[in-house]
Amino acid sequence: MMRKLLPVVIIAALFSLGVVAGVGIIYTFGPLPDVKSLQEFKPYTSTKVFDREGNLLGEFALERRDTIPLSEIPEKLAEAFIAAEDSRFFKHGGIDFPGIARALLTDLKRMKFSQGGSTITQQLVKLLFLTPEKSIRRKVIEMLLAMKVEKYLTKKQILELYLNQIYLGNGVYGVAQAARAYFGKDVKDLTLGEMAILAALPRSPGFYDPRKHLDRALIRRRYVLSRMVEEGFITKEEAAKAAAEPVVLAERKREKIGRYFLEYVRTYVLKKYGYDALYKGGLLIYTTLDPDIQKMAEESLEERLSALEEKIRDDKLKEISKEVSPEGDVLADMTVLEEPLEGALLSVDLKTGEILAMVGGRDFSRSRFNRAVMGKRQPGSAFKPIIYAAAIDAGKTPADIVEDLPVEFVKNEMENWRPSNYDGKFLGKITLREALARSRNLATIRLLNEIGISRAQRMAKRLGIESPIPSNLSIALGSLSVTLEELCRAYSAFPTLGKQPRFLFIRKITTSDGRVLESNSPTFRKVLSPDTAYIMTYMLQSVITSGTGRRARFLGKNLGGKTGTTNDYVDAWFIGFSPRVLTGVWVGYDRPISMGRGRTGAVAALPVWIDVMKRALRKYPAGRFPLAPGIVFARIDPKTGLRAASAQAGTIMVPFKLGTVPPWQSRSENPSLKDQEDIL
Repeated sequence: MMRKLLPVVIIAALFSLGVVAGVGIIYTFGPLPDVKSLQEFKPYTSTKVFDREGNLLGEFALERRDTIPLSEIPEKLAEAFIAAEDSRFFKHGGIDFPGIARALLTDLKRMKFSQGGSTITQQLVKLLFLTPEKSIRRKVIEMLLAMKVEKYLTKKQILELYLNQIYLGNGVYGVAQAARAYFGKDVKDLTLGEMAILAALPRSPGFYDPRKHLDRALIRRRYVLSRMVEEGFITKEEAAKAAAEPVVLAERKREKIGRYFLEYVRTYVLKKYGYDALYKGGLLIYTTLDPDIQKMAEESLEERLSALEEKIRDDKLKEISKEVSPEGDVLADMTVLEEPLEGALLSVDLKTGEILAMVGGRDFSRSRFNRAVMGKRQPGSAFKPIIYAAAIDAGKTPADIVEDLPVEFVKNEMENWRPSNYDGKFLGKITLREALARSRNLATIRLLNEIGISRAQRMAKRLGIESPIPSNLSIALGSLSVTLEELCRAYSAFPTLGKQPRFLFIRKITTSDGRVLESNSPTFRKVLSPDTAYIMTYMLQSVITSGTGRRARFLGKNLGGKTGTTNDYVDAWFIGFSPRVLTGVWVGYDRPISMGRGRTGAVAALPVWIDVMKRALRKYPAGRFPLAPGIVFARIDPKTGLRAASAQAGTIMVPFKLGTVPPWQSRSENPSLKDQEDIL
């Protein structure tokens, strides 16, 4: 018996000498870390981001951890860790000398140095104060610190810290986060078998990972359960029942929605509150994102763009087959076959200005560039409503006549500018209403030339266009660069009678203990007179009822919007709204590459808008657009822009500002006593 104990006694004696030597090392290399700070220690906790319905949208953290008090951790779970890692936890003063002796004897037999024999207190010290270095010096420091920790903290405090700090694999720290990561449960709902699986992990999280090595995890679980029996924590019957439990792991979290939105939130919080607050402070961020609208936006954009991309590639392959030189060289541009078609979407609640959905691209992991708020592209005809808003604001009416005829402007001494319409045709004299509804380039250029470029520039600035606006007539065709967010902001002034909402994406930010750091309420800025805004809404409704956006008219009458297409079909847009929700869509390649003939805003962007607005109209129903004070309606002949008798075929009712109703077409239609009968 003495012979068996002799090696242990010798090893213990040698180790004691090592401790004494280690003390000398400590005094040589500097003082120990201050463990008193553990009494107020608060571990880093993740910042959580929630959508408008309270669902967890995402987290920002250095370590995935949720800190909970010991009182919320099941007793059996704590006992499982004690049985597996440190059965003498409540008896030793930080160091388990018999355990160390056994571990050292094993090391001598294996002729290698290991980390065995560490108590829970030592493991905690290692997590909080020390590096992963393996050396006698570091082990000695670990032991000395463990003894100091035991002087300042109670056993329960040490156990609570340990169970919240311990690394349990797959980027997870602490039992609360591990319960969710592995089993999709709160710790209070874990079974005994699941508790034993978690307690099996500290020894080697990767080796005993139940996702990768279930067989090893089950062997280790049986060991943990047997140790719990030996320590009197559970009965043999309970252990047998737990060992027989099937291991049902939670499905790995699917790709989260709103990754571009989350990055938008992250950038904002990092800039305003700093790195430590974001990644260590455990903030709670309550956002405006609607998960249903966001999911539909992402799914529709991917589905529609994939189908469109396939058609574009088919067309390009046909083109390539016709453009091969006699030597076999491909003459056609093949870039379109190599680049992914991209898109962006922004959806806003006009009642509050809250962003409901934001999609910055098709694949966040491929490109973090947020095309909804950062991508500046030419808007094409989607800029035209700003020109018309400036004209209406200056006193023009939807019934005013403008010529859709060829026009030529001097560009420089050597060249003239001869703009054209998309279809190469001319409609002659048409109303402003029809010119906008049918997106007539020549009519819009003439209108801009009449009201003046500076007036249109001022209107754009009033509506929230911050990008530079060139001082030339080509802006009537959208020859400037803007973001999707800017265009959506500009359009938001129309259905709100000129009271433009400030776009919000965060409702509230609080600390983990409930202190409010930021709270945002809806605010509005008056940028248009109500009557100008109402007339613009009416004209944009015509785009959907009878113009370039008529593909969407099946959704209902109370919708307005505008298509946009740039030269050579490089960019496609649709910005549109109901009385409650505004949604903007952009489609194109990151580089200015043509999508091919016919890929207009109505073809490439409008289908996505329809998908999203279908969902939005169900979830955010709205009645009619609000009527502005001072608006009167009169029946006009769209061919002449003049008032017409109510019985005349083809006439339409048009809104006007007071004092701007056009005269009658003929004297016979203007009875002296009833000249107001058709004005409402």
